Amino acid sequence: MDGELGHPDLLRRVVDGIAKLRRHADRGVEVLPPEVEVHITVGEGSVQVIERFVNDPAFDREVEAGLRNKLVRAREDRMPVRRYFVKAGKRTQVSVKEAPPKTYHLRIDGGERAGNEVNLQGEKRVFLVGRGPWHGDDQQVSNDVVVSETEKAISRRAARLHRVSGNFEIEALDQGEALVVARPDGQRLRPALSASGRVPVHPGDIIEFTDGAKTVLTVHLEEA
Repeated sequence: MDGELGHPDLLRRVVDGIAKLRRHADRGVEVLPPEVEVHITVGEGSVQVIERFVNDPAFDREVEAGLRNKLVRAREDRMPVRRYFVKAGKRTQVSVKEAPPKTYHLRIDGGERAGNEVNLQGEKRVFLVGRGPWHGDDQQVSNDVVVSETEKAISRRAARLHRVSGNFEIEALDQGEALVVARPDGQRLRPALSASGRVPVHPGDIIEFTDGAKTVLTVHLEEA
């Protein structure tokens, strides 16, 4: 290998690689692709270390902060979705390329909206989730994802689903500990009890809305 790749150097290379893909729109506004792939090559012994870096949502938040600092004329709500790929090789390298956007939807299972699918638009970064059309009782902000119109065990202001890098994270709001992410391997995670207040959600995971004792309906994240 021609050198180790530490956290600061990795962060700098990723930010610089994404920034090189910028284009200029009207009035000098800098525009980035909607989605990018970041390919990282390191020595065999470093693959797991680098994978831990890039799989940590905190690293991707650092990348976004670095992009905002570097591209001061870019819109903050138009930062690209980042997908990271790590492999072993003889030469340390970080390359970034534009990627075709992936599309996802949420499928509701249970309740009067069973079978409904909600598309997660690629340009949005935060989706408000809850019961009924309004995200709260003051009727000032609307829900992006209405999981039920009538189920009282589900809060109007239940949760936020965040698009982070190539994945999603869910944050429990008024739903609190009654919101659970169930993994295919049997793990059951409560965002309200996590250190960050969020839990990653991947295609195949199930978001459970409970009344504190039993599940009242579920929402499935699926690639469209």
